[in-house]
Amino acid sequence: MKDINLNGGRMPDVEIKRGYEVLPDNNVRFGIRVINSSDFIISDVEVILDYNPSLFELAGNKIQNIGTIPPTLPRTAKFILKPLGCIHKENIGATIIFKDHQWKKHTIEMHPKEVHCVCPFLKEKSIQRAEFLTLSNSGYLEERGVNFEGIDVDKLVEFLSHTCKNRLYKVDEFNIESGKILYLAGDALGERAYYLLTAVVKEYEGLTQVLLRASSDKSYGLSGFLNEILDNLRHLVQSTSAREIGIIKKEQVINIIDSYVHRSSISMEAGAPSVNIGGSVVQHAEIKAEDEERKKREEERLRKEQEEQERLRRQREQEESARKAREEAEQREREKAKEEERLQKQK
Repeated sequence: MKDINLNGGRMPDVEIKRGYEVLPDNNVRFGIRVINSSDFIISDVEVILDYNPSLFELAGNKIQNIGTIPPTLPRTAKFILKPLGCIHKENIGATIIFKDHQWKKHTIEMHPKEVHCVCPFLKEKSIQRAEFLTLSNSGYLEERGVNFEGIDVDKLVEFLSHTCKNRLYKVDEFNIESGKILYLAGDALGERAYYLLTAVVKEYEGLTQVLLRASSDKSYGLSGFLNEILDNLRHLVQSTSAREIGIIKKEQVINIIDSYVHRSSISMEAGAPSVNIGGSVVQHAEIKAEDEERKKREEERLRKEQEEQERLRRQREQEESARKAREEAEQREREKAKEEERLQKQK
């Protein structure tokens, strides 16, 4: 379904894209991107968010002014929404208002985006290891990874087991080199959906890493499921002298879990009690380097945006000056024509 032009008539070619992500704190970041596909700039662009305040608490203003948008240079309005409960199939819309290069005002009603932010209520699902592995490879997946300092593997496994107690059934727990793997399974109450958790807890260079993979036959509850587990785990860790160091990149989480699970499956089939694995490690320096690189990219983006805004300001001033010059010239022509007409009548 296309977005709707409320003004009618001809409008500049403007495209609206929207999307969202569930953040680690279970808040929703909702983005609305405005793309100017016409040949002229559009200005005074405002995005007005349409949401249900009984379901979400908005951080900041629901109206965002994203300024002037030249051709082929999109701008995005971002909103942070705090769900006041489980959110399922809730529509969030928006109204976009702007002026074209002739200063004519236009209004677009964005097609709503369906949002899900579900924390499923779970009960233990008693299954065998083979069924767990089969189901884990057949559903939707979501991964997270966190580094902790000042806490050992056994204590983190204890905290993780406590977090999942009475909600997830412990299918298996076994040793790997410098760590452990846990397989846990649960069923969602009130709906036919399973939630499985593969947890790798391991030590590396003074850090204890927790790598989680959730899988389910329903996609919309995965983020809430993982976020709730990590939130509870962080709360327990804070009760000790340990602290969280940083987030592990998703690609690395996927690679590490895949390596351990794959090799553990081979070892278990061969009857080996534990798994030894080299490589596929997350280095602390990589996290720091990633943060520095992200900071540089953000600084470069801001610099370019400021330069673009300055260029557009100058362009707008030039266009305004040219418009006034045209109007003055047209006014002089009209006055000249009137004077010539008056003189002609006197003759």
